[in-house]
Amino acid sequence: MAFAITWEPQGATIQYRGRITFQEFMEAVLTIHAHPDYVAVKFVIHDMLGATELNFDDLDMTAIVAHELGARYTNPSVRPAVVSLDPTMAEKTRMFSALTQLDVGLYSSIQEARAHVAARLP
Repeated sequence: MAFAITWEPQGATIQYRGRITFQEFMEAVLTIHAHPDYVAVKFVIHDMLGATELNFDDLDMTAIVAHELGARYTNPSVRPAVVSLDPTMAEKTRMFSALTQLDVGLYSSIQEARAHVAARLP
């Protein structure tokens, strides 16, 4: 498996490794969305530092956006953050933010992402 999910008291961190396909990325996202406690989740950190390749295109991005917008009906409070040094991932994150009108944090370290989500927790 190219990802591992760590559940935390108010959210989750998904750590990706190696080549990430669209199907694997969606599996991780849908696992979060389907969790029984999703209504209480405050953040999701996508740690992409271990990813070597991201394999999804603009059509795949449409599916990701559609699932995310649907999940907003269940829990509009989730704040996503992405940790990556990859320029392609930065571009995809900006595209996702623009399409969903969500403030997705983009960080170069997991510590920065954690500080971002901690500042927004009640």
